[in-house]
This record gives sequence, C-alpha cells and structure tokens, in this order.
Amino acid sequence: MKKTVLLLLPVIVMSLLYSKLPDMVQILRTNSAIDEMINAVAPSEAQVGQAADVQAAQGEISVEAFPKRKTDKDDTERIQRAVDYCIENNKDLLFPSGGSYTVRQVDIEAGLRIVGYGASVTLADDQPKATRMFTTQNRKWESSEDSDYLIIEGLTLDGNCWNQGEFMNYEKEHQFGIFLSGSLEKKGMLRGKVINCRFQNWCADGVHVYTNADVAVIGCSSINCFRGGVVASGSPSNVRITDFVGEKGTFGKAMDIEIDTPGKVNLTIDAMQAYCDIDISMPEGSVATVDNLTVVGGITKVYGFENEITISDSDIGQLDVINATNCTFNNTKITVTPSSTADVTGAMVSVMDSFNELSKEDYYTEFNDCAFERSDKDDPIKTDKGLIALKGYFGKITLNDCTFGEGFKTGYYALGVAYSSINNVSFDCDTAIAMKPLVWARVYEMVLDGVQYGENTNVPFRFLDYMEEKPYTTVVLKNMKLDSEQAGYAGDQAIGTTKIESSRTIWVESDPNVADVAGFVGDTAVLRTPVDGEPYEWVATTSDPVAAEWKISKD
Repeated sequence: MKKTVLLLLPVIVMSLLYSKLPDMVQILRTNSAIDEMINAVAPSEAQVGQAADVQAAQGEISVEAFPKRKTDKDDTERIQRAVDYCIENNKDLLFPSGGSYTVRQVDIEAGLRIVGYGASVTLADDQPKATRMFTTQNRKWESSEDSDYLIIEGLTLDGNCWNQGEFMNYEKEHQFGIFLSGSLEKKGMLRGKVINCRFQNWCADGVHVYTNADVAVIGCSSINCFRGGVVASGSPSNVRITDFVGEKGTFGKAMDIEIDTPGKVNLTIDAMQAYCDIDISMPEGSVATVDNLTVVGGITKVYGFENEITISDSDIGQLDVINATNCTFNNTKITVTPSSTADVTGAMVSVMDSFNELSKEDYYTEFNDCAFERSDKDDPIKTDKGLIALKGYFGKITLNDCTFGEGFKTGYYALGVAYSSINNVSFDCDTAIAMKPLVWARVYEMVLDGVQYGENTNVPFRFLDYMEEKPYTTVVLKNMKLDSEQAGYAGDQAIGTTKIESSRTIWVESDPNVADVAGFVGDTAVLRTPVDGEPYEWVATTSDPVAAEWKISKD
C-alpha cells in the first residue's frame, strides 16, 4: 500500500501544479499511462507531455482528453468540462472522427470553436421539452460590441426523437440541436457560424436562432426535424443560410422562420434545396433576400406584412403568400403538383387578417420573368380536379414577362383583387384569366398589356361576376395582337357594369360581321390578306363573346 501511495505522489503533485487543467487525466492522456505509473513504470517525457498532447492540432484540444468520471451519467459532464477548459484557455474543442457521444445539455458561449468531422452527438433518451443539446441560454453574450464567433463545425447532431416520447403534437417543441441567443440588455450581437453540420431526428429544431444573434448556417443538411432544420423565432436577428439541404424524411420542414418577438430580422438565403416545406414569417420592417432556392414536393409559405421579401432565380414548388406588402419574385418557377383527389392552387397570394390596416394597393406582390408549370408536364396525370396556377385574393398583383404553361384549368384567378397588372404575359392554359369581384374587396382595375395566348387556351378571359355599385370594375386590354379564335370571352352576363377599355388588334380572314368574330368595343379587326378595293379594317361597336358588331374603318 505504501508503495502505491509513493508511486502516485508525483501525479498528485503534478495535479496541484497544473490545477488549471480540468482533470488529472489532462496530465496523462490515458488510463494505461496511470496504470504504468502505479506499476512503478516511470513516465516518459512524451507521457508527461500529454497535458499538451490532448491538442489534436495546434490550438485544438480533443474531447477524449476528458474521460468519464464514475459520477457522469453520460458524456454531458466531460464535454462540459472540455468546453469550459477550452473557453478558459482559448482552445478549439475537437471531437475525433468516428467518435460517438450521448449528451443532455451543454452550455457554450461566444468565442468557442467546436469541430468534429466524422463525429456524432446524440441526445439522451427521454429528455424534457426544453432541452437544448448545445446552448447559449445560460451564457448569453452581453456587450455593446458584437461577440467573437461561436463556431460549431462538422458534427452530426441526432435528436433521437424516437426515444423522446410523444412529439408530433408539439409535446417537445423546444428540443433543439443548437440554440443561439444573445442578451437584449445591450446592442452587441452574439455572432455564430454553424458549418457543415447535419441535423437529424429532432422533436423540434436542428439549429435555432433566437434574440440578438447574427448567425450563418453554411453547408449544412437536415432530415426529420419536426419544426425545421433551421428555425428562427427571435429578433433582432440576422440569419444567413448558404448551401443548405433539407432532405425528405418522414416528417418535418427544412426551414421555419417564424418570429415571436418585436424587432427586425434580416434573412439571407443563397442556395438551398428543400425536399419538404419552408416557412418565412417575419415582423414588420424585416428584409428577406432569397436566391437559388429549390423546393421539391413541398410548399413555400411567405408571410410578409410591412416587410420586404425578394426571391430570385429559384424553383419554389407551390407557393402561399399571406399579407405581403412588398413581395417580389424574379426569374422564379412555381412548380405545381396536380392531384387526382383534390383541387390544387399552385400559387396563392392572399390578404387574410390585416386588410383593414393598410389600403388595398399596399398589399403588393410582383412576379417578374416567372414561370408557372405542372410538375408532371412531361407525363401528366389524368384528373378532373380544379388546377389553378395563380390565385389572388385581395391586394395588388403584378405579372411582368411571365409564362403560364399548359395543363391548368385556370392561369390567373383574380378573386377580389384590388389591382391586377398583367404585362407581356403568355398563357397556354384552358382559361387564361378569370375575374370575380367581391363587394367588400372592390376590384378596381385589371390591365392586360401585351398578353398572348397559346394553342391550348380556349377562354382568354372569364367574367365571373360584376360590381352592382360604384366604383365599378375596369378592365383594360391593350397592345395585344391575336387571332380571331382567341378574341372571345366567357360570362357575358357577368360583365354587367364592368367598364371595358379595349384596343386589341384581331386578325381575321374575312369580314368579321360575316365570320362572327367576338370582340370588345374598341377592338380593331384587320384582314390578314387585304383585297384591293375591299374593306380590310373594322372597329367593334358592341361587346359580344361570340359575334360583336363591326364597323368599317378602312377600305
């Protein structure tokens, strides 16, 4: 016994000398080194140097330098000791490749870097609702200046959702892989980077951004994250997402930006592939700039009351825009998935619960160089269900240089839209445009400028109703050249008090009065092949969906 105590004496002394190290094993990396000392084998210089050898590279400390203690329930305590040591000594914490760890909750803070390519961390079974695997909630950055970066890189974070109990009804809605939040007491933001991490099987969120945080999520992926792989619910905050993939699992979303606190949010997305839904809902005064977003088999939901949202160069699947006041889509494809069992609307732009707060014209959504297509256009399914490419409800909608592909029963359906501006748009669907005014919404004006129809368009314009009291609806058609077969419209009884201002040019093969050519008052019919000495141009004096009356204007 005396011999053993004497042999351990150098270790005890060294532990006292290096008291800043988190564990006596920091002196000697492995249990075998201790065993050698107990068995009277003198430590080599290299073994004594294990206090520094726990550095996997210069400035890095391996979590393996912090072995479990008998009182540790899992890997939580030793990882916490490793984190604390790295923060105190300005070191990066390394999770070795192939390492697998089980944790409950670990407190992290600004300035720390955790790297773990090839390592995985799994949430322990049966954790409480508000468990966060790595969190700043207990160590919030509080300063007038922005923090140094908190970086988590290369890890696979597994929420172990199948062993957490019920969660599909939000029972575990605050279980997060990474929770990043700064203090609101001072203006300085917590700055964070989550790089090349994978989030899987979370009862709630992969990475969650909360208040006063400036976070970049780069090169990450997610699957089976109930609320989303990337979630933000606090403000002020800046969220930047680059090269993110939200894989299709059995449940969950790729992203959910749904802010619950007052304050502005800046959201930037550059290159995201989502095989499930994404939501963008931000408080007033916020800005979202989205580029290269691809949504396959999911819905892109945007809530945009009094903020600015721009989505460009994207393929966003089906789209739902609610209360947008400055929402713009540039060079973006809306890909609609038809159904054999239910009616489908590809893009829905609506004002639902705030229409009394602003004038109608302020709810503004614009589509520039956008395409509306069926996802099954190369092999269309057979369905007798309704299929609308774009439906507007209240507000103001502008379409510039857009195309509506074939296979839609209706291209643009304006239901109570205050103002529709349709410029240089091509429709190849059965009914190009349908309009139904609503008394309380008051449709004021729809302008068709340079609109063209394809061979699959049977009804260029369908009137579904009209206003019976002022202000009456106005429909303006201009800068349009079309064949006589495309001059007709539907719902002549529904025109009612609607004011029509039309200056279309309609190509005819013969006298339009004889050939029964449809038209609006003000349309011009032009003979495609003029005959010397015969009339070759007429002006419509009545509006009729089948046979207007035409007066000779040139012969």
